[in-house]
Parts: sequence; C-alpha cells; structure tokens
Amino acid sequence: MRRHFSRKVFTITTTEEIAAILASLDHPLAPYWLNNDLIKRTIATSYDYWVEDTEIPMSLADFVSQYLAHAEYLGGIFSNIHDPS
Repeated sequence: MRRHFSRKVFTITTTEEIAAILASLDHPLAPYWLNNDLIKRTIATSYDYWVEDTEIPMSLADFVSQYLAHAEYLGGIFSNIHDPS
C-alpha cells in the first residue's frame, strides 16, 4: 500500500512481510515473534519510521535481523520466549 504525503511516496510495511522474513530466519525468537501480531506490527511501523526519518538504506530483512539480534535490550514481549502471546 502506498500513500502520498507532501510529494513523497511512503510504503507501509505489512505484518505479512514481517512474517515472511521471520519464517525464513534461524533464530530462537523468530517462531515466537512470528505468532505475535503486536510484535510484527511494531517492527513494521518501526521500519517505516526508520526509512522515513533516517533515509539510511537498510533492507527490511536486515532491519528484522537487527531487532532479533538486540531483543535482550528491547525487553518485555520482545525478549520473553516463554510467553508468545
């Protein structure tokens, strides 16, 4: 989905895109995150803001991998593998 704001075109990342990446990654948290819609929506929104605010190129797959690599610093639902809800 694309929306037009002040002559810029922004891509809105979907939870389905995040799910596809999580399903392809070999990380202990990936299966838990894959089943948590709040986590997927948070990552998607964060990526959209990252692209818009920083204009630093990073693929969505790299962004998700960075989230996984630093999950212990995010805490809460991001680092708790015992409660995937």
